[in-house]
This record gives sequence, C-alpha cells and structure tokens, in this order.
Amino acid sequence: MYEAFFSLEDSPFVLTPDPRFLLRSKSHHEILSTLLYGITSQKGLIALIGDVGTGKTTLCRALLRELPGEVQSALVLNPHLSDVELVGTILDDLGLERRGATKGELMTTLNQHLLAAGAEGKTVVVVLDEAQQMTDETLEQLRILSTLETATRKLLQIVLAGQPELEEKLQRRELRQLDQRIGIRCYLEPLSRKDTYRYIEHRLRVAGLPGSVPFTRAAMARIFQYSGGVPRVINLVCDRALMAGFGARAREITPAMVRTAARNLEGRSGGRRRRAGAPERRTLRRLATAAGLTGLVVLGGAAVGSQLAGWTPPWLRLGASASTASAPPAPSSPVALSALTPVVATPAAPLLPAPPMPVSPPAGATSPAEPARTLLARLLRLWGVSDDLGAPAVAAWPAAPSGGPDIAAVAARHHLTATVLRDLSVGDLRAVGLPAIVELNERGIARPYLMRRLERDAATLIAPTGEESRVPLERLEAEWTRSAWMLWRNVDLLPVDPAEAMTPTVVATVALRLAKLGHLTGPLPTAPGARLEAAVRSFQRAAGLREDGIVGPRTTLALARATTASFGPSLTDRRPSG
Repeated sequence: MYEAFFSLEDSPFVLTPDPRFLLRSKSHHEILSTLLYGITSQKGLIALIGDVGTGKTTLCRALLRELPGEVQSALVLNPHLSDVELVGTILDDLGLERRGATKGELMTTLNQHLLAAGAEGKTVVVVLDEAQQMTDETLEQLRILSTLETATRKLLQIVLAGQPELEEKLQRRELRQLDQRIGIRCYLEPLSRKDTYRYIEHRLRVAGLPGSVPFTRAAMARIFQYSGGVPRVINLVCDRALMAGFGARAREITPAMVRTAARNLEGRSGGRRRRAGAPERRTLRRLATAAGLTGLVVLGGAAVGSQLAGWTPPWLRLGASASTASAPPAPSSPVALSALTPVVATPAAPLLPAPPMPVSPPAGATSPAEPARTLLARLLRLWGVSDDLGAPAVAAWPAAPSGGPDIAAVAARHHLTATVLRDLSVGDLRAVGLPAIVELNERGIARPYLMRRLERDAATLIAPTGEESRVPLERLEAEWTRSAWMLWRNVDLLPVDPAEAMTPTVVATVALRLAKLGHLTGPLPTAPGARLEAAVRSFQRAAGLREDGIVGPRTTLALARATTASFGPSLTDRRPSG
C-alpha cells in the first residue's frame, strides 16, 4: 500500500524468506561460509541453532542458492514427518521415483542414488528446518542417514536448523549418537544496533528505494531498542511504521511513529506487560512466534570500511590515516599487514599541451583537506548515500590524526569499504570498473578529481567544484599519479588482499564466486591449489587484468563489482553523475 508513496518497487519488510534481501553481517557471513565449507568438504552433519525470528529459514534458502551447480539439494520444511515419510520426502525433493513403500525399500533407492552421485563427484545435501519439532524416531532416522558413506567420504550432507530447544533435545541420552556425529555447530544471534541500521537500509535499497532512507537514525535506534535485533520483529515494526507514515503523508519516519507501531503490534496485553516491567525478551519472542512460521530474511554481508596500507596523496594526507590503515580481517584469520609495502610517490610526467582543467578551490574551502571531503561526498552519492552529506555532517566526519577525514571510517558508516590502489594503469581502472578519486599533477600542482566515466579514448573527471571535464587518455596518462581511492561493497567480507590470508573460509568464498561467474567447476577447492589459480587466471583474463593467478586487491575489487554489479556505480555506465 505504501510502496508507491515511498518510491519502492517491492514490499521491503515482508515476512517471507526471500534470499534477495540477504545482507550479511560479519557473523551471518561467517555462518554461511562455514555451512558452505562443511557441505563442500563432506563434514556430514551440521547444526544451525537460532532463536525464534532470527532468520534460520532465510539463511537456509540463501545457502541452497549459493551451493555450486554440482550439489544436489533437498529442503524439508515440515518437521512433523515419520521416519518413513522423511525418507520419501527427501526422494521427492531430489526428483527421484519412490520404488517401494517400506522404509527399507525407500532407503535402498536413496542409497543407490547417493552412491551414483558420489561416483560422479557430486554432493547431495538435505536441509531440515524447524528440526527441534522432530520426533526422536525421525531424528534417529537422520542418524542412520548420516551413516551412509564410503571408505573416503560421506554420501549425504545433513543440515539441521532449529531453535535452542534442538540443542537441548540432542543432549538427551537417547539421542547421544546423533549429537556425537554433528561435525559443525553454528549459532545465529540477533543483530547488533549497527547491523539493525544496515538491515533496515539494505532491505529498502533492494526494494528499490532511490533516495534517502525514510527512517531517521533516532527512529532506527527506537526500532532496535524495541526489537532487540530480532529480524522478524524489525520487519513487523518497520512495515507498520511505514504504513503510519503513508497514512500521515509523511516522508520521514520518526520515533513517535515507531512507538505507535510497536504499541499496535503489542496490543493491550503487551502494553500491560511492558508497564508492569515484564522482561522485554518475552514480548519479542511472542511477537516473533506470532508472525508466522515462514521466517524472515537474515541480514548479512555488510562491508566494513577499510583501506590498503600505502601512499597517501598530498591532498589526502590531512584526511586519511593510510600509513596505519588495514584490510578487514578474514572471517577466521587477520591479514598480515607486515607483508604490505608502503608506496612511494613518483615525480609527475611532463605535461602535454592541453587546456587547463577547472581547478579553482570550492567556495568556502578552508584547508587542503576540503576538496577531499567534497569529492568523497560525491562518491558516496554515487553509491546511493544521500543522507548525512550536508555541510555540517561532512564537517563532523571522523578525523584522522592529521586533522582531515578518516576515509575508512566514513565509508564504514555507509557500509562500504575504502581502498587505495597503487601503480595502476588505465587498463586496471577499466578492469576494476569502479569510480575513483584520482590525483593529477597539473603544472607542478597536485589536484584531486573524481573519475566518473572511462571511455575508449577519454575519461570524465569531476572537480571539487562540480565541473566536469572530458580528458583525453593521453593527457590522463601523462598527468595521473597512478594511484586511486575506490569505494566498494564487500558483501563477502573478503580481506582487501586475500593472497595474504588464504584461510579455508576465504578460499571457499572466492571459489564460490568464481564458480557462480562460470570460471570454476566443482567440487570447489578448500585450499589454494592449481585449480583455484587457473580459475583466477580465467577471471582475470575475462576482466582485463594481468593474469597472475593471485587474488590481490585489483582482482578482489573486480570480483566484488562483478558480484554486486546491480547495486553500485560503474565507470562505464551513463547514469547522471550525482
């Protein structure tokens, strides 16, 4: 009802588990990566534990969507099945014909299929939701299914998703054999305050929101306070608050509207409990349960702002602590910063005869860092950021020790990663394909610009004043310092330089993305090797990067852009400069 009023294409806060809305926080990303690793490395039984409304169903659907093509999967949503019905349902979901009606006959059919799939190098996974409601007999049948194996591999991978009661159930003596077979356990928690803000904004963006987020920060703080970070409750409150805004024809959702939405959701009994001082968790659990059994989209994969250690241009030295900046850590291992080499600026090449580009300082500029703030604000707008970019907000940006803006912290505020790349060529810029802040040496003076577009023979640069210039590539080559600052959406939470931290999780994540882009076939590697290097070379060749088989910063950014192309700007698009 309110979608058109807020310029949305879809309903952003529906309760159906639509993986399109998946935005991973660090913890959600780690869980999804762990589940993928457990399945592809044949761990057998995996448990996913999360309280009511935390998004287990959506995470399961996202997991199935992320699986490599050679993995066959079945999703069982009905926990009230007998042991015989469970085996039959798995056969149905795998597209297999039931040959017989007894449990023995069905098990024979399933076992034959698993042996055939294993001989072809394929993996079969079964995901069971609401597993805490399964009977002991059905859970025991799962234990029997987990014993289907050869001498070298498990034939069936099983993911049990359930509420904390599942873990309590597994600790009973009669189920101890099943409990002992669980090789990986993942725990899904409610969202933090920061991730709640990201969750709300991300769902609105996926639903088509073109401008600023209608919820004020105070309203989002109230939503977190009320929901406790439970995604299902967040959805309920946000949906009702947007309805209230639509009814009042208000483009901005205030804390008062959120309070009204929360009261409407609680009803009279909820209000009495709250006034009596009853624990808020009880209300949250009641609301999350009452919302239905369909689940809710889990937030995930928001990027943490960061930058690669290296040289900082003169116009950014006042505003960016590049000498001490670091890449975001891999999910299970930090990046070895000692391996990163500082960059040394090279003298400017001789200037070619050309009309001077607009370089007059912006009105009101009071320091060399002001152009950097102005261009960074423009770059953020290209990424869909429209709030908190007024003059007072920009002036209040976090400052580096040198006094200018801390670019990494500013990017992190808007769920982006900031990276400086060095020793670049125009071909590298084209391959990475992201708008960038660059520096040109013009008649001995270093000046910053925002590179908005890169065509075959020219680049479009935007000065801090907002003036655009179409600069021939030969002039750009002569004056450019070969470094560039870029913002990007790090949905996979990869370190900026994965080559320095090739943990199993990082390898599995990179391999999965390469497989999705058609450069790698299963089974996916879980450690660096010849197959992964060949796939990286294939991607680099297709992107126009130097083929070295190393997942360095250039390859990482190009991979991220290829993965999130529909959610960010490109150097080759023709959209307005913003």
